[in-house]
Amino acid sequence: MAKVDIAGKTYEPDLVIFDKDGTLIDFPETWAAIIHALLEAMTRHIPVGDALRGRVERALGISVQLRTVDPRGPLAMGTFTECDALLTYCLYREGLRWDEAQTIVRTLGDEVFRSEVRARCIRPAQGALELLKRLKEKGLTLAVATNDRAADALDDMFAIGAAPYIDAVVGADNVEHSKPAPDMVEKICGHFSMNPSSSLLVGDTVMDALLGRNSGVMLSVGIPGITTRKDLEGYMDVVVDSLDEIT
Repeated sequence: MAKVDIAGKTYEPDLVIFDKDGTLIDFPETWAAIIHALLEAMTRHIPVGDALRGRVERALGISVQLRTVDPRGPLAMGTFTECDALLTYCLYREGLRWDEAQTIVRTLGDEVFRSEVRARCIRPAQGALELLKRLKEKGLTLAVATNDRAADALDDMFAIGAAPYIDAVVGADNVEHSKPAPDMVEKICGHFSMNPSSSLLVGDTVMDALLGRNSGVMLSVGIPGITTRKDLEGYMDVVVDSLDEIT
């Protein structure tokens, strides 16, 4: 059985489940670039002034200029459906009919969120690829659980070169209830005929910690980033300063 060392202790999991944004992907750098591209693409459909730019950033919980993400906000904790609804509302506030705003958001999704534009913006988290390689060499099964769309998340894994190490990707569109409900972990474990109690969960938000708690994983591991170490320590079983501490 494979052994994994974390913060001075050794564990013997069968499966390691990763969050995507903020864990395997550099969340602030990636999504600041994506939202910047979104706002630029939006100008082809509607005049975009400072007021609309600010409204979009505040609604999603991100600052493009500062490259910061609110760990309590919808971009960090919500689903793609919820974020689409918020973008639609931002356009509605500009005077568009709701259906017109929906059409523009769907078009922007194809132009930015599900295109080569997104792929160019994706940046791996420091140490992510090295960790995936280490764990795969130990013979472990590796999976991703994300509130993003599964297909988009898989594309992200290809974009950063992580896809060869990932055995399964489950998104919010694959389950009835997204994080922090246990559905994603249960779906992944069921697919591999494994038990959550023999699985490690690695994430960067309180939402990930609650997912681990609700699904009964062996251990939830927190990575500080958009969420501080202090906040993670109140929910995660263990918090490490970087992915390099998982060996």
